[in-house]
Amino acid sequence: MIKSILIPTDGSESASIGVDYAIEWAKHHKAKLHGLHVIDVKLLEGPFLRDISASLGTAPYANYEGNMSMVLEERGKAALADFEKRCVAADVSCDTELTTGVVPQAIIEQSDLVDLIVMGRGGEHNQWLDGLLGSTSESVIRRGKQPVIVTGHVTPAQSPFLAAYDGSNHAKHALQTAAEVAKNWSVSLHVLAVNGGTGKDCLDEAREYLDQHEVESEFVERSGNAGEAIVAYAEEIKTGLLVMGAFGHSKVLELVIGSTTAFAMNHANCPVLLTR
Repeated sequence: MIKSILIPTDGSESASIGVDYAIEWAKHHKAKLHGLHVIDVKLLEGPFLRDISASLGTAPYANYEGNMSMVLEERGKAALADFEKRCVAADVSCDTELTTGVVPQAIIEQSDLVDLIVMGRGGEHNQWLDGLLGSTSESVIRRGKQPVIVTGHVTPAQSPFLAAYDGSNHAKHALQTAAEVAKNWSVSLHVLAVNGGTGKDCLDEAREYLDQHEVESEFVERSGNAGEAIVAYAEEIKTGLLVMGAFGHSKVLELVIGSTTAFAMNHANCPVLLTR
């Protein structure tokens, strides 16, 4: 059950996309939104100033830290004011928090008592990322405990949801989440296994679970590169939400986002919900 949603925002266009999408989820689930802006402490540190000064061949000007702090604080207040304005207009309950720290760490700390994190994804430069997530998104997904939606869409689509399933523990958790949200949004759920998942009974396992939960579902198997197959099938059915585990089987791979996940995150033309 989703009753509390965290939305990190910096006032950018991509962050605003995340805000609008989260507002629609909050309206549907009757949830409260928590807007968060983090003033990046790295921008206030002496080494950052010295590096910039050295590259420009200039000396740091007086009271740089104080002036920079004031500018960043005003920027944060403006971002949160815009967030609050959008929530009020949509009649969605909200609160805001302005804090200073290491951005992904601060987001994770603020997410302990929420059910979901929503982050906007800009589409303009997405094709140049070549499977690499932004450092903030990657850190939040890797280290956070809560599910994360990364979206470049402002409105949830009322179309079939898609769960990528390979039989791993992370995929099983993702399937449980996918079943819950698909049932809540009253949409069917497609389950995709690429190259048979971890065994020939992979889809049978998913089918048995979903039958017990009375979720309308379809089961599909594809071959080829996992990330490419997932993205292609998501586009084929015009899925409204792709749900997948953030990691695969290996404990070593949990140190970084898996390559399949990263590819899907940066190439799927739909919101992506990642679970741990």
